Amino acid sequence: MATPLQILQQYWGYDSFRQPQEKIINDVVAGKDVIGILPTGSGKSVIYQVAGLLLDGITIVISPLIALIEDQVAGLNRRDIKSIALTGHLGFNELERLLDNVQYGKTKFVFLSPERLQNDYVQRRLAKMPVNLITVDEAHCISEWGHDFRPSYTKIHLLREILPETPILALTATAKKNVVKDIETYLELRHPNIYRTSVVRHNIAYKVIHTDQKINALTQHLNKKQTAIVYVKTRRKTYQYAQYVAQQGFKTAYFHGGMTYDEKQASLDDWLQNKTHIMFATTAFGMGIDKPDVRQVMHLDLSASLENYVQESGRAGRDGKSSEAIIFIDDNDLIYFDQTYMNLIPDIDFIQKVYKSLFNHFYIAENEGKNLEVDLNFADFCKRFNLDMLKTVNTLQILEAEEIIKATQNRRYIPTAKILVSQPEIRSYIKNKRAGYLVLDFFVRSFSDIFYLDTKINIKKIAAKTGLTDKEVEAYLKELAKREIIDYQPVGEVFKILFLEPYNQKLFLYHRKKIEKRIEWKKTQLKKVWAYISNKKQCRSVFLAEYFDEENVEACGVCDICLSKKSNLTEKEIFQKINRLLQEQCLNKHELQQQFKIDIMPYLDKLIENNKIKLSSVFKYCIK
Repeated sequence: MATPLQILQQYWGYDSFRQPQEKIINDVVAGKDVIGILPTGSGKSVIYQVAGLLLDGITIVISPLIALIEDQVAGLNRRDIKSIALTGHLGFNELERLLDNVQYGKTKFVFLSPERLQNDYVQRRLAKMPVNLITVDEAHCISEWGHDFRPSYTKIHLLREILPETPILALTATAKKNVVKDIETYLELRHPNIYRTSVVRHNIAYKVIHTDQKINALTQHLNKKQTAIVYVKTRRKTYQYAQYVAQQGFKTAYFHGGMTYDEKQASLDDWLQNKTHIMFATTAFGMGIDKPDVRQVMHLDLSASLENYVQESGRAGRDGKSSEAIIFIDDNDLIYFDQTYMNLIPDIDFIQKVYKSLFNHFYIAENEGKNLEVDLNFADFCKRFNLDMLKTVNTLQILEAEEIIKATQNRRYIPTAKILVSQPEIRSYIKNKRAGYLVLDFFVRSFSDIFYLDTKINIKKIAAKTGLTDKEVEAYLKELAKREIIDYQPVGEVFKILFLEPYNQKLFLYHRKKIEKRIEWKKTQLKKVWAYISNKKQCRSVFLAEYFDEENVEACGVCDICLSKKSNLTEKEIFQKINRLLQEQCLNKHELQQQFKIDIMPYLDKLIENNKIKLSSVFKYCIK
């Protein structure tokens, strides 16, 4: 039998394991349940993949993200390790075929979502298979007090029932003690061995920079030859900032959920191949992407929790080399914290308004709607009921956590239409030339199935054939939909909503206390982020370690707090020294930094803001 190290060398080409990878592998191969809390970049996937190859039979991997599943399956298949994904879009015939291949073929890894696991047919098939390892990735999702709770994760214990002798390996990057306890309880683990490595990454210098000009401060910190990720909150910011920074001479790209698959893949490939260096992205970017040479992870907006921040910043320096994780804060962040960040956490009244609006939007009566699945055009919904979009997204997550609804987010790139009334009624409508009759006439002449199926339509083509403008076609489509003559789904953000409970205005009496507790927890998490960026005394690595219940952690010596303590110069003396150096000649950031033991970028930012120095077109600092 091969050893773990031989498998690692054969398939991955590494000469040694990181701690505690090999210990965890040996435990699960010996049939023990294990919880592994290992930070981003520590090689969690290698653990279950090596273990799965050492064991006979099949390894099941539960993962919450389809993109992450697809990435792992592709990586294993490239290594000639047969793997499949049982994702939600599969029809029954395709699902049956894949499960037959698993049961009777040589498949080693089966990836599936927790939702797919709840399918009775899938459970029956898995129970008959030689499954020798169950891996639960992103295991923190099982806890209500984790940073990404998913109700479907609490059902994973079904595997313990149908495969009682199979060891379970639960993996996550971050987990406080209460989350670890939930993982052990909900997965029904049997005396698990728990391996926890510090969230502290000694090669990452954590910094917080206060500035009135975030984007300018960012460009001063970026290096044209090094790889970086810049996280922002909105899709619009990704491409606007990428465009602006590109104009400053950097090779930039952007990535967000609204892009098509091909657009995402092209942007990612260019970045992975170093054709571009600076990736502007929303926070979903980076999970499952193994790029070891990211030197900087920057945040222009706050993360929702320290759990999120540690995962996001941990994408820097996965090769072990010196890297930076920087948050840029301006006066607006400081002054309007409650309005800008805390206000995005919905209160109980807003949640109840969204709940009622969902049922009203689809004309669902009291005590009806259970198991109804609908497509929700998110922008139209928020506009119709005057709802803040970001607060509404947070509300849908809370309603999902309470198992009132199930919300799946995607994007529709091509509009669709379906006629809802009978053919005689349509002929009468067209004959009487009522509003939008030209559009309906085009539909009837062009699409034979539009009375039965959602049909893809082309606004420009309809306009050209009817003599209407694009705006007139869209207006008529909306009017016809309002009159319930057609079902019209325009391009835009779409949530597929499954109502798990019937509409019941008294439902909140039952859920209210839990919802309020959940709201308070979200506020507490955000306040901890605020405490982190406001902190001016404690080493940032120590601050993060203590938040995750670690004890006796030594100061890192490289964060902005530690560096400020190393200097024996006052702020006034630092300004004087910079001024003296620049009186002699203009210098770039690196030339200046060599003259100091501390990070001087905050001081340079202040001097620029106070109009004392300037940054030239070749990125050199000069006296004004």
